Amino acid sequence: MKATIVIPSYWGRASGQPHQEGDAVYDHPTTLDSEGTLERALKSVCCIKNRDYNVVVIAAATSDEIAKAAEEKVHEICTRFSGIFPVACVSHTFEERIRARIEEVSASDPALDPRMVSLKGYSNIRNMCLILTELARSEISVLFDDDEVYEDPGYLDMVFEDMDGVLPPPEWYYAEWPMVETMNAAFTQFVGQPPRHTRTPFVFGGNMCLHRDVFRKIAFDPNVRRGEDIDYLINCRFFDVDMILDNQLAVKHLPPKSVTPPWMAFRENVYRFVYEREKLRHQRPAAGTKVVKIEELDPYPGSCLRDALEDHIFKTSVLMGMYYIHQAADRDAHLQATMSSFMSKGMNVGFEESVKNPLLGRFEAKPAFDPYDWYLKYREKWEKLMGFLSTDETLSGELLENMR
Repeated sequence: MKATIVIPSYWGRASGQPHQEGDAVYDHPTTLDSEGTLERALKSVCCIKNRDYNVVVIAAATSDEIAKAAEEKVHEICTRFSGIFPVACVSHTFEERIRARIEEVSASDPALDPRMVSLKGYSNIRNMCLILTELARSEISVLFDDDEVYEDPGYLDMVFEDMDGVLPPPEWYYAEWPMVETMNAAFTQFVGQPPRHTRTPFVFGGNMCLHRDVFRKIAFDPNVRRGEDIDYLINCRFFDVDMILDNQLAVKHLPPKSVTPPWMAFRENVYRFVYEREKLRHQRPAAGTKVVKIEELDPYPGSCLRDALEDHIFKTSVLMGMYYIHQAADRDAHLQATMSSFMSKGMNVGFEESVKNPLLGRFEAKPAFDPYDWYLKYREKWEKLMGFLSTDETLSGELLENMR
């Protein structure tokens, strides 16, 4: 059995250059003028005793403007590990190569859709992880993030065996948002006690291992803006595939400080949970599928998928707006005399964007299509695409040739 450890590495504009309209939103992309955490992650791979693996690093840029620079940066970091383990850097150049190859053969097989290959957005990048594992001809896709480290030399042995933590208190403006509280409850229930292997309602995208029998059939939903790992679990449940949590299979998460403003990070969760709830609501009995009940997803993410979601969004947005007022008051104390003069100057962007979130949650975040039906059709195309990639030696050969 062989594994491909796939490491998405997210890169943003240089320090001091603000997020621009159209840039992809990621939690904490590395700035182009810094080294980031990728080298640390790759060094930790060296501790793994079982050598039946190769590594693919995906250089994902927040903007097309910096895609080439990001690819060059990541490629240089990867070359430092040449000769230590097989490693390849994949970025937007190879993304275009895959699309071109699919376009080339789609003339004789119109079911193949090159638009399914993308390096923009968490879900598309996770799908690229699965594609690259297929092209590397590995049975197991090990999803790992560049802000994590391996500490257990026997990690891969446990992965192969399986196949044959509590979060800190949230900021006060999240007091009405059930996510962290129920995540901690889920961690206590499933991670902190026996048995070792448990059917789980949640997964960790940066410590997730998938057999090719699964990833050839089930794709990440590209309409999901974040939380793509748990949405993938839900997609698996649609097809009666359970995710099993191994509470001994651990990595250490060492994330850098996020540069995403709170209102923007929360908005991504608003879109995510509204979309997922609509997908669950649109379920219908169909051949080869099962109906997933929200109770199966308790305590988390089920707590964020019920009818009370809009109420949670509203209360959290109000508290977050108050947070921005408080922040501005601390920084611009001389403007506290009147609310009108105060709000005309400082932190009105954060305040305004915060209080927009309930409106977006009620209207814009709801898809104008049936997300369940859309995913079923997308999954059919995915299975055909992976069927092609599993036999295409052109792309596979190019990827394996680049591993050093």
